[in-house]
Amino acid sequence: MMAKLSGFERWWLNAWPHRWHVRRFVPKLLKACPEPFRGEVLEVGAGSGWSSRRILDTFPQVELTATDVDPRSIGSFEKLRGQYGQRLIFKQANLMKLPFDRGAFDVVLAIHVLHYAYDLRGGIRQFIRVVRPGGLLGLSDVNPKYQRGPFSNLFSASSMPTRKLLEEMLIEEGCEILSSHGELHYYIWARKPYPITPGS
Repeated sequence: MMAKLSGFERWWLNAWPHRWHVRRFVPKLLKACPEPFRGEVLEVGAGSGWSSRRILDTFPQVELTATDVDPRSIGSFEKLRGQYGQRLIFKQANLMKLPFDRGAFDVVLAIHVLHYAYDLRGGIRQFIRVVRPGGLLGLSDVNPKYQRGPFSNLFSASSMPTRKLLEEMLIEEGCEILSSHGELHYYIWARKPYPITPGS
């Protein structure tokens, strides 16, 4: 299960401050990718599609599957399909039950979405399941120490994962941390392990 968006958050997803943040943060996250950013990419928790646009505009070699639990996102992505065609697919889905086969994607992105997960480790395991062996996980969120004061009640959250906690969980699940940066808005790039073959 996931925390439900508040009315303020629904407004925020299309407000200019959020769009301005997306224009600044998403390219920074993607440029920090330790390998060429290409192939079949899954974006979990894509909201109204502002980050999806940045991904597709910046990387023409990417085919993007975007998901969000909110059925209102469907309308936004129907409009975007007219612009990006077959490069963009949208599926309504909960991050805790991703409707994809094992190893279906080269890259999985979760941009400021993990704090909605009631079961943080379960969410990470879903991401690991659907990325191919050797594939990349790009995770970002907000440092919980900054989520205080009068504005903290405007944003719903089930968990507030720190960068250190996510790193520890990824390592415990067998992933290799490739890059980890940021204070207020942090990001982590990790690699899913290749299967161990007998005699290797």
